[in-house]
Amino acid sequence: MWRLAIGRDIVVPIMSADNQFISEISQRGISPEKFAEVLTDTSNQTWGNVLNSDQSTLIKSYCLVEGSIRSYLAEFIKTSSQNIDIQEVAGIDELLNEIQNDKNAIGFCRLVDILDDNSQEIVQGISLIPIDMNGNQKVDFFEDIYHNSTDLARGIWIGKYPKALFHSIYSVAGTQPTGSNELAFLNWILTDGQQYLYTNGYSELVYSERQSKIHGLYAAQSPIVDTQNKPMQAYTLLFYVVVSLIVILFMFLMIRFYGAGKQELTTEKRGGEPVFGEHSVKAPGGLFFDKSHTWAFMEKDGHVRIGIDDFLQHVIGIITRVKMKKPGDRIKRGETFLSVIQQGKQLDIYSPVSGTIFENNTKLQANPSMINSSPYSDGWVYTIASDNWLKEIKGLFIGNIYQVWIQYEFTRLKDFLSFNERSKSIKDLQLVMQDGGELKDHLLEGLDPEVWEEFQNEFINSSNEQGFS
Repeated sequence: MWRLAIGRDIVVPIMSADNQFISEISQRGISPEKFAEVLTDTSNQTWGNVLNSDQSTLIKSYCLVEGSIRSYLAEFIKTSSQNIDIQEVAGIDELLNEIQNDKNAIGFCRLVDILDDNSQEIVQGISLIPIDMNGNQKVDFFEDIYHNSTDLARGIWIGKYPKALFHSIYSVAGTQPTGSNELAFLNWILTDGQQYLYTNGYSELVYSERQSKIHGLYAAQSPIVDTQNKPMQAYTLLFYVVVSLIVILFMFLMIRFYGAGKQELTTEKRGGEPVFGEHSVKAPGGLFFDKSHTWAFMEKDGHVRIGIDDFLQHVIGIITRVKMKKPGDRIKRGETFLSVIQQGKQLDIYSPVSGTIFENNTKLQANPSMINSSPYSDGWVYTIASDNWLKEIKGLFIGNIYQVWIQYEFTRLKDFLSFNERSKSIKDLQLVMQDGGELKDHLLEGLDPEVWEEFQNEFINSSNEQGFS
């Protein structure tokens, strides 16, 4: 069965904008584990417990009476809905009154419930509660999506929000539609039809996500053949059933997928194009990794072998030329040690360690694509005599820490694509292959030189400036 996400059902945690702890909450966020304590353990329902302080102020929790919100919360904090200690209220007005009357209370409702009908921004007096996804007691750069509804919606698209607190609304068919009428209708759903989501309690997709999906619809379109005398295919029949229901009910065919195993579609591809995600990135044990997307490994003879990690080669695409330094040259951690070139477009890569080059991989001059095919073996770049190996590896990642950091880097990469979506070369390509998931492999290959420059400045150069702990 083919399906296309057309909207979302989003549950959010809220508080009064006059909450006496709002400054600290905005800086620290609340982790899923702390939410679980507040919602299930009556002995821990204080702001002191949440903020690790001596405050004894009680936290009262409210949600709408409808059962689906309670089920979202149960999935979010990994418990049964019967275990949740929360006061249910009949409607959004009553919920907002409770929050505004008790400045230190929290509530849970749908995002659309707290949006102003005209501005589509969060109503005055209410603030979103930031969720501390990694539990490090601070709202990191990659978690900072709670200032307004637009930031939150974009953050949901690129995977920054807990999947347990939102579910997608889908249009479905037997197979992917290719006829002009079907495509025109799906295009309408993703453009003018989005207005009907809000009036029915659901959230629109962000503009860049809708454009990506529209492009994917037409990019996958197959040649039109004469079907006048042929039996209607299953997907066409199903599609017109859907259209009929929409005409009768003045509403889209919407399907919610709940629970584990019913998350965002992870295999959506465009014409069979290869994709990559955080689980595609290889990271052999024993290697040290740097924020510059380079790696280092000390050989038995004491020299340190260094190269580019698998993540970066996936992003760059097939490398056609490299600019290397010579044996005897000195390199310094955080400074350019290699330039990779693809059809005239260039990125400068920064060294993970300092030292003197003992040997360079001369094979890369003739076959630079070895960095793509074998980044950790045949595609190594230099061996060096390290200046201070033991000191510098304290700033490098290894093992599971690197895998966690790669998740953060995927978020940064999607941020970069979203922020630069006005570039024609980005708009013309479908780079994010599905909701919050995989990306088009070798995504920089099809992008213009100016995008490479932006990638150098905004992604590579800023890597050491971004917070991660």
